[in-house]
Amino acid sequence: YQLFVFLSSFIGDSFFLNASFQKEALKVNKFVLTVIQHIAVSNLATSVFHVLPAVVTLLANSWVLGHDLCYVKVYFAWHLFPANMLLIAVLTTSKFLILRYPLRITSWSTQRAHQVCSFSWAFSLILPIVNFVVDKNDVHFYYRSYQCSYGFDAEIWRKLLPITSFIFNFVPNVVIISTTIPTLKYLTAARKAARRVKGSVPWQKTQTAAPTAAVYCISTLPYAAYRISQRFIKGDHWFQVTLYRIVTATLLLNVASNIYIYALTLKSFRR
Repeated sequence: YQLFVFLSSFIGDSFFLNASFQKEALKVNKFVLTVIQHIAVSNLATSVFHVLPAVVTLLANSWVLGHDLCYVKVYFAWHLFPANMLLIAVLTTSKFLILRYPLRITSWSTQRAHQVCSFSWAFSLILPIVNFVVDKNDVHFYYRSYQCSYGFDAEIWRKLLPITSFIFNFVPNVVIISTTIPTLKYLTAARKAARRVKGSVPWQKTQTAAPTAAVYCISTLPYAAYRISQRFIKGDHWFQVTLYRIVTATLLLNVASNIYIYALTLKSFRR
């Protein structure tokens, strides 16, 4: 499974980035395309710094990449996952606002997209910085996940974990759902109206957001719920090991799925 995720992301997102930089290769709004490029970069980095070490560790049945790379892997992961969440929230919000205010589409430039995405990257640094400040050495190799992970052993995490989970998991999911649903409603209504007059709606250019948002929510909500409930459940083997492996594996669906979503929803990408 880890190898499938790595190959899907590394090969797929590399191919997508190459296609996206070719002039007029992908017929998508420039702002939206720039955001998707940032998401692809995030997925590529995740596949290299998080998924690939897991593949190597599973093959070796232990952590063989050294002490320093263990720390690099952990802190990169805690930056990349929140960044990816925020970037997907930017994607769904931008598509909703472009449909809601079509006359302002000229202001949705590539430069502005880079500015918004840069803020998302910078804001997501809060989580690894907090981890570092609380206890920079709380990094261990765990056989339950075959990964180097942050331990959250300090007592203060009993108060901080619900807060960070709310900010970096719950809020992005609310934003994504609250922007995707009205976008789909608008497009459905517009498509019905277009059919009555035998017209058309640029459905394909905006439908990428819906499956991206759906997979994102499916992959991240179980992990967010696990982190919040972890403070209340102690000592249960099924919860601490089996369920943990399930929710962390589910979390990677978001990394592996994007290339398949783009292939299914963008005709210009398939060509």
